[in-house]
Amino acid sequence: MIARWPSGEPSGRWGLNILIASPTYVPFIGGTRTFLQKMARRLVADGHRVTVLTTNAQQASDFWQPPPSTRHVLSAREVLDGVVVERLALRYPWPAPYRFGLFRRVGLGLQLSGLPAAATRPIQRHLSRWMPPLEGLSQTLQRLVPEADVVHADDSSWDGLFVAAAFAAGRHNKLLVVRPLMHLGSRWVQAHYQMAHQVEAYRAAAAVLALSQVEAAAYSSCGVAASRLSVLPMGVELGAALSAEGVDIEGLERDPAVQRPIVAFVGANTYDKGAFTLAEAVIHLAVQGVPLTLICVGPQEQALFAFLRRQPATLQDTVRQHVRVLGVVTEVAKHRLLAACDLLALPSQVDAFGIVLLEAWLHRKPVIGAWAGGIPEVVKHEENGLLVPFGDVEALAAAIRRLLENPDWAAQLGESGYQGLGHYTWDRTYETLLQAYDLARGS
Repeated sequence: MIARWPSGEPSGRWGLNILIASPTYVPFIGGTRTFLQKMARRLVADGHRVTVLTTNAQQASDFWQPPPSTRHVLSAREVLDGVVVERLALRYPWPAPYRFGLFRRVGLGLQLSGLPAAATRPIQRHLSRWMPPLEGLSQTLQRLVPEADVVHADDSSWDGLFVAAAFAAGRHNKLLVVRPLMHLGSRWVQAHYQMAHQVEAYRAAAAVLALSQVEAAAYSSCGVAASRLSVLPMGVELGAALSAEGVDIEGLERDPAVQRPIVAFVGANTYDKGAFTLAEAVIHLAVQGVPLTLICVGPQEQALFAFLRRQPATLQDTVRQHVRVLGVVTEVAKHRLLAACDLLALPSQVDAFGIVLLEAWLHRKPVIGAWAGGIPEVVKHEENGLLVPFGDVEALAAAIRRLLENPDWAAQLGESGYQGLGHYTWDRTYETLLQAYDLARGS
């Protein structure tokens, strides 16, 4: 193993220099940030030297439009928990934000066109330089990559940094490990992760990290050798659960209009994450006379607000009475919500794993996921949760009603999820990551 150093030896002598390239890091909210922060801290504690090359994005919309000038500006370079973090500034060439969307659609259109990869790859790779445009990317990679022993490229959804880091590793003959986070929803969703220039990077890697067996199979279908694939499930800290005692989520406990039971949603408040479908399902149940409140926390809340405003005028009172959209909350508030809710629903088509499902199980709560991506490998239907087809409002409403009307059975599902958490800890994830790094070094 590469990570355990002889007792008494200075860590700097034995540690590897690991460069992690990721479009997001602290303080960005999301599973990618959580995973990288947990792993980077452990790598540093084991004597590795870790540099995270990231962007100054603090939320998803920062990638295509300038943030408000009043927002706190992140440092270009700082050390967090022993991890060196270098942030590249996002640029917004005219006509922002439309340029970003146009170039993205051109790249995806080429992928879906059926043209041979040899024809589309150079165009897609050229377009990736604006996905997103970053100030000083080439120069920074030229400085950092030659010093690295391992280049770990994370999250190919923003393929500019991912692909640039991967090919810089190749130019300098450095070990390349990639964790692309391929989402396996609709054909359109999959196309975001299977463009020819991305696939070229996957095939060039010494190790490819997948979050599930179904994701690993997708890389195999792209031509990645099975010997280079590692399945890397996500995890939780088993002591992270907080008591529901004294819960007050953004003042909701003082709001007499909040009706129990509570359905929780934690994640980006977007269509692909299932937030729109979930809101419709809760409204549907409320119209039928079911007393309940949906509480949504997470980024991109404006997308859900806009969707709710588009509901018919006859439903607006129902929306106001039964749906609460809080936006980003603290980690403590998130766990208090999970402790206070009656169930968590994450009916997403763009989750390769779904860490929040594990977090709900920390509180012994039943969960509902979608038959999409890697979620069915985590949620076993009618064993530790329920699964519904993505986008099916009626099926989701029926699943929520089923759990609410059978509280003892719902509690059993939550307990079953809790009992299975021993397979999903950050320590186990870290050991698997080290094995993947070993795989890369031995390839």
